[in-house]
Amino acid sequence: MVKTWAKPGSHRFNYIKRSLPSLLDSDLPDAARVVVVDDQSTDPRLTSLLKELEANGRIQVWTNPTRMGPNGGQAYNFPLLIDRFPGAELFALCDDDIIYHPGWLQRLIAVYEDAKRAGLTGIFSALNVPIRPSYGETQLPTSRVLLKERQAALNWLVPRSVYDTVGPFRDIGVAYDTEYCDRMAAHKLPVVCMVPSYVQNIGYHGAYQNSDAYTAPDYVGKTDLWLRTRDVLYVFQGPAQLVSRAGRKIARLLRGGPA
Repeated sequence: MVKTWAKPGSHRFNYIKRSLPSLLDSDLPDAARVVVVDDQSTDPRLTSLLKELEANGRIQVWTNPTRMGPNGGQAYNFPLLIDRFPGAELFALCDDDIIYHPGWLQRLIAVYEDAKRAGLTGIFSALNVPIRPSYGETQLPTSRVLLKERQAALNWLVPRSVYDTVGPFRDIGVAYDTEYCDRMAAHKLPVVCMVPSYVQNIGYHGAYQNSDAYTAPDYVGKTDLWLRTRDVLYVFQGPAQLVSRAGRKIARLLRGGPA
C-alpha cells in the first residue's frame, strides 16, 4: 500500500513521479498487488499519472473520502486492506518518496522467511536509517540484519501475525509509526532492517522530515541525475543557511534588537 498526496506547486510530485514508476518497475512478485491511496490530491499531474497507471492495470487507486493525513489515512485504510486481501500473509507499506532496487521485495521476503525459521519476527524493512540506532544484530543466511526498537514506516513489511498481535494502527495525535513501535516494544517485537538497504528515501521534506536524516548511506542502487544534482546542492545548502541565519542574527544585534 502506498499513500500519496500532492497539491499544485508543491515539491511532492517530483518525488512521486520517480517513486511510483520505480516501485512498479522493481520486478515485483507475480502475486503482489499495488494499492495506491490518494489522500484527496489536488495536483492535476498526479491525478493524470494515477489514472494512467490504473488504466494500464498496474495499480488499484483508492481515494480517501476526506483529506486524512498520514495518521488518519493509515488507521482508516489498513483495515480495508485486510478486508480486501484476507488471506495475505504479508503487507508492504511504501512511502511515495522512496525508490526501489530491482528485486527488493523478493530480497526482503527472503529475509522474513529466514528470520521466521530462526524464531525471529517483527516488522521488516529494506531501508536502514542510521538516525534510528540498532540495539542488536544477527546474521541470517541471506542477509545481516539490525534490530531496532523503532524506525519510520517509510518501508515496512508487516506480517499479518504481527498485526494480529499488536493490533490496528491508531490515530491518536502522534505519528502512527511511533505509536505502533511503542506497542511493538511492549511485545518485544523489533523492526528488523536488512543491510545493505535495497530501497532509498529520496525525500528531504515530508510530514515528519525536513532534512536528509532518513536517507540510507548503504543503498545498493543508483539515483538519477536530478536526484544526484539535488543531493550535491543540499550539501552546500546547509552551510549557506547557517551563514544566512548568523547574518540575520548579527544584524538584529547591531540594531539593538533581541538575538
